[in-house]
This record gives sequence, structure tokens and C-alpha cells, in this order.
Amino acid sequence: MANKINIIVGLLENLISYKKTLALSEQKELLFSSFLEQGIPTTKDEEWKYTSLKNIVKNDYVIEPKQVHFDKKNITTFCLGSPHKIVFVNGELISQPNIQGVNISGFKSFESKNITALNKLNAAIAKSGYTIEVEKNITLNNHIEILFFNTVKNSFSQYRNNIYVGESSEVKIIESFKDLTNSTNFVNSYTKIDCEENSKIEFNKIQNNSYESELIDCMDVYQKKDSRSTVNTLIFGGGFIRNNLNFEQNGKNCDSTMNGISLLDKDQFADNHTFVDHKTENCTSNELYKGIYLDSSKGVFNGKIMVRKDAQKIDAFQANNNLLLSDNSSIDSKPQLEIYADDVKCSHGCTIGQLDEEALFYMRSRGIGYEEAKAVLTFAFTSEVIENISILSLKDFAKKILSKKLKVDIDL
Repeated sequence: MANKINIIVGLLENLISYKKTLALSEQKELLFSSFLEQGIPTTKDEEWKYTSLKNIVKNDYVIEPKQVHFDKKNITTFCLGSPHKIVFVNGELISQPNIQGVNISGFKSFESKNITALNKLNAAIAKSGYTIEVEKNITLNNHIEILFFNTVKNSFSQYRNNIYVGESSEVKIIESFKDLTNSTNFVNSYTKIDCEENSKIEFNKIQNNSYESELIDCMDVYQKKDSRSTVNTLIFGGGFIRNNLNFEQNGKNCDSTMNGISLLDKDQFADNHTFVDHKTENCTSNELYKGIYLDSSKGVFNGKIMVRKDAQKIDAFQANNNLLLSDNSSIDSKPQLEIYADDVKCSHGCTIGQLDEEALFYMRSRGIGYEEAKAVLTFAFTSEVIENISILSLKDFAKKILSKKLKVDIDL
């Protein structure tokens, strides 16, 4: 097992001790044992080649924190205006909306096809998360906001979430994690989305946490005929972030769309891994990730498109564009195509560079300072991704965060 971390210290020691306090079913016992056997991945694992978990694994965490005081004003502070809010505090569901045609509840155990080590761990011991079931022929006028708050230092949280979008229904969701302690905290979250025929979902991830926060977020999206799914990932803050985003198209005329922004500074790190599995004909996928890296920040992008033998007439596009605004920043980008059908239109591309010197010169010749010109051009670089967001309050929020971090005033 060359690719496993098997030293029983830090996180693993805590997990083994915590597991002894649980009365797990036989199936979950097997999952936990399989997790230990498979081991936490290292950089010797191809899927984690550029992403080390060594510093995370060695830490001591509070696996099951006690509840502490929570000021509900935080909900108003971090909410983006929706009347439909699902709120967790330290893993406890404290608020959920009542929406006609939508069934919302807390954690429900479920199986998944995902057999990675961290998902096995999640499936074995997670006791928190949300379940959203949208009935047939329902279109929500307001988006649903899901807020996870942490108020316990050095916490380790496991969330397991399930979303079902009924036939011919439409829903929009914003999800965010917020640590209020400014201490090291680790979240391992798994979300499964089932899209029935002719359904539509837009799922937006806000990842704008403290510099000490650590997040591994996995999402699997399963689509049936004529369904549309969009996932927007906005990374503006966090010490360590790993996103695994997987789409499986199981019917004709499916569309899968991914948009992402990473704006990192200091020594922040973000890794976006995406996979689109085109299993049936006449489907599309569109993927656009843009990264901006300042100071000593680092990014990773690994995007894979699979077109299976019987999946003819596929139209798949993938692009990863990056700006390195510091000599110490870096990005590892690996776009991949694996095609077994012959009647397809697939393309991918990657760019890594700096700002256009001619554009900078032009702006400076018009009396704009150098730093301001850089910020304005960088902001413009992200605009294509931001404009793909359909929720106005989220679009404005993204622009404000970008303006603040780039230190430029942008007319919203």
C-alpha cells in the first residue's frame, strides 16, 4: 500500500478512538475497516499527485464537539437574502424552511457509488447533513441557502448530504461553510445529487473561510434524460481546499455545466478535480475554471472528460485559465480527454500567464495607476465566470469579494 498514510497519529488516532464510542452497524464497520485498509491518500496516489494531506493528518481534532454559544445574528450577516435557510451549528441542524413541494430534513444515511477512502470514512461515521427532496413539477421562486457554522476550535466535521430533484422541477441552492473561531478546523463533506428527467439544478458553493480552515468537498451528480445541472464554485478563502466534482450522464440530452473561480493569496491552496462521464448520446458539458494566484498561493486543476463507446454526438468543452500575479505563486493544471466514440466534438485547453502588458500600458497611458490597472484587468478576467451565475445577490457578493481582495473599486 504505497499510497496510504498508516501512521496512527493525529487525525487517524482520533478517528480510531472516536469510532470505539459508536455502535456502528455491520455495514458501517466494514466501511470504516476498508477506510483504514485503503488509507488516507498521499502524493503517490495519481489523483493526489499535487496535493499533500500530510499537514492535515498530523493534527489533533475534536471529532464530536459539544455545543457552545452561537449568536444568531451570524445568520443574517452571512445570508444572501433568501427566505429559505438551512442552518447548521457545529453539526446540529438548528433551522430549516417549510417550502411547499419540497421535503427538507436532516441527516439520512445512504449508499453511493463513490468508493474513495474519504467517502468511506464519511459513510461510516457521518451523523450530520441535510436531505432535500423536490417533488415533481416544482419550480422554486427563491433559492435555498445552506449555512454551516463552526464555533469550536480544532473541530473535524463530517457532513453527508442528499438532494433529489423530481421530474420537471427546478431548484437553485447556495452552500457555504463559515468558521467563527479562526483556528484549525477540518470539514469532510459529501453531497449526492439525483436529477430526474427534465429537471434543473444550479448549485453554488461559496468557499470563503478563514486562513486556518481545511475543506475536502466531494459532490456526485447523477443525471437522467433532458436534465440540466450547473455547479458554480467560488473559492475566495481557506487554508486548504480540495473539491471533487463528478457528473454521470445517464440519459439523452443531458447538460452538465461547471464554472469556477479561485482567488488566492498568502499561502492558500485550492485543488479542483472534475470528472464528466458521458455515457449516453446527444449530451453536452461545458467547463470553465479561472484561477488568480497572488503571494505564495498554489492551485491545482485536474479536469477529465470521458466519452464512452455508445455516447455519440457529444459536445464537450473544457477550459482552465490562470493568472500568476507573483513569482512565488504556482498552478498545476492537467486537462484530460478520454474518448471512445467517433462522432463527437470535444475540446480542452489550459493557459497560464500574467497580465497583458499592452493592456496595462494602455490603461496607464490614460492616467490609471499601475496597481489599479492590474486590479481592473484581473477583475475583468473573472467576469465571464461571474456572469454565468443566475442568482443576483450571489453575483453581487462575488463582485464585492473580488473588489475587496484585489483592492479596487468596481461599479456593481
